[in-house]
This record gives sequence, structure tokens and C-alpha cells, in this order.
Amino acid sequence: MTIAIGINLGSYAVLAADTRTTYHRFGMPFYDDSSTKVQKTTMGLITGAGFSPLLDSVKRELTEQIANTERVLSIIKEESERTLQAWGTYSQIDSWIEQTGWIFSYTTLLNDQPTLRVGIFHPSINKEMYVTYEVGYPEIILPVELDYETAEAIYDPILQRIKVPGDSSELQSSIDQNIAVIGALINALQPHCPSISRRFQVGIHSGGQVGISDLTDIQDDGTFSLSIKLENL
Repeated sequence: MTIAIGINLGSYAVLAADTRTTYHRFGMPFYDDSSTKVQKTTMGLITGAGFSPLLDSVKRELTEQIANTERVLSIIKEESERTLQAWGTYSQIDSWIEQTGWIFSYTTLLNDQPTLRVGIFHPSINKEMYVTYEVGYPEIILPVELDYETAEAIYDPILQRIKVPGDSSELQSSIDQNIAVIGALINALQPHCPSISRRFQVGIHSGGQVGISDLTDIQDDGTFSLSIKLENL
């Protein structure tokens, strides 16, 4: 299932996901912790969580020129229908698709000024359109095996540490703080969720630039080290 996270911080956006893909053979789960799940698009970044074949098919289509969010949604809907047909013999396929969602960043014009947005598309929220949250409020796709009470008890105290930069002088400290918050959240949830690994990936979208980290391991003491190089879209 994995976990996907997006936060709009006003002057930049951060997207992240852990790297685990779960396969089932003969009723037993097998894990691959080397999946890259944060992807650059021509309008920003995107990540997702849910049914791997659907996520992979959308990922392949998003290598084309993407001009707007409507094209992102049309690709998701087209590939969801294709996946439904391809996996139609499995009785759980409707549920698998309903549990799959995406978080993406993009820039739009607001009062003739370029404005950064982070949107989430998930069938449990809205089957026809994506939703955006206020600056500083995280958009999270949680694993299905995580119950609401456990999730709330864990992530509320951690997410209170999100830092929105006040000006450009606070940009780097804000990025460092919010990446640390994401790492702490994944590390805290992992013992409760077999579908999450402690290896994760982070992307930053700032202005007309994006960057994606390498796959990064969270150590036993909760620490980690990653670097992100921003490049023009």
C-alpha cells in the first residue's frame, strides 16, 4: 500500500513516499523496498499509494508532456478503467482501485500571479476531481491497515512540527525541518504498518525547479541523511 505525503509550504512544496511494494505469493506477503515513488512531471512532482499495477501504469503515462491538472486526472481515469478491465477476474479489484490515490504539485495563476498548489486525488475523497488543502496542512494517503485512532495518536503530535517559512531566510531551515517531520512520521508509523518501509524518498518543488532525493534509509535511532538538487522543469 505504502504511504504518500504532500505539504504545500507556500514558497515550496514537499512530496514524499516510502519505497515498499508488497507482493503476495501463495497467500504470503513479500516486500520490495527499492521502488521509486516520487516522480517529476512537466508541471511539478507526483507521488501515489495503493495498487501497484495502477500506480505503475499512471507513472508511465505521466512521462508525456503534462500541461495541466485536467490531463493528470484524465490519465488516472483512463488507466483506472484499463486496470479494471485487465484485472476484472479478481473480485477485489474495485476495492484495490478505490484504495489508490495520488498527490501532485503544480503552479497555477491566482490574480495573475504564479501560485504553487498541491492537490490530492483519491476515490475516498472525490471520484471526479482533486482536492487542495491550505498552506501548512499535509495531504496524506495512509495505509489501509492503519486504524484511525492509531494514526491520529501518532501523526497529530508529529505534524504539529511542520514549519512554514516566513521569508526566504527561513527557506532552508523550513525544508530541513519538514523533511525531518516526514521522516519521523514514517518511522513512527512503520511498526504498525507492514506495508511501510523505513526507506523513503522526498521531492521538493520550488518555483520553476524540482528535485528528488535518492532512496534514503531511516536508521534505528530515527536519523537519516539525504540531499536534493533542484533542477529546472
